[in-house]
Amino acid sequence: MKHSSKEELLACIEREHGALLALLRKVPRARYKEPGVWGDGWTVHDLVAHLTDWQQMLLRWLDEGHDGHRPQMPAPGFKWNQTPALNRAIQRRYADQPVRTVLKKFETSCGTLHALARKLTPPELLEPGHFAWTGKLPLMTYFAANTCSHYRFASKVLKRWMTIAKIKTSNRGGRREIPRRSRRRAS
Repeated sequence: MKHSSKEELLACIEREHGALLALLRKVPRARYKEPGVWGDGWTVHDLVAHLTDWQQMLLRWLDEGHDGHRPQMPAPGFKWNQTPALNRAIQRRYADQPVRTVLKKFETSCGTLHALARKLTPPELLEPGHFAWTGKLPLMTYFAANTCSHYRFASKVLKRWMTIAKIKTSNRGGRREIPRRSRRRAS
């Protein structure tokens, strides 16, 4: 999805992040490591780890690209056509981490990216090539892919699995497994 303004991107990030958190709250923690959510045996835990790692990759790209360096994208040792192998490596790397740890890392990287998106100027986000490492693309392309678009994808995956796994998606009687983040106004 293309965004035509910083405000539009921020609204999309908040909306999709909120929708994803609402779904995650409905999944009992005991089911976070139940296979079959996505791909070849992925769990809710794996899906959250996947989102977390891709957010952290974006933060690394921004950090490495800040001083004019060219980040290793998508990750050291991987090319873009190797993302399935990268995603499996992410899954293995997080496999033994407790659900609580993965959720905390997810929320921490979300908070960092969301704050950064609010801090960046419209030209920094919207102008193609503003940062040398983004080439002909605006930084917003990378932000949207690793935040709102990724959250939307994860929500679709979770909804499908929750239906199959017979987890209620309505608000009635749902337990909140993940604390609600306070809503901040976009600046």
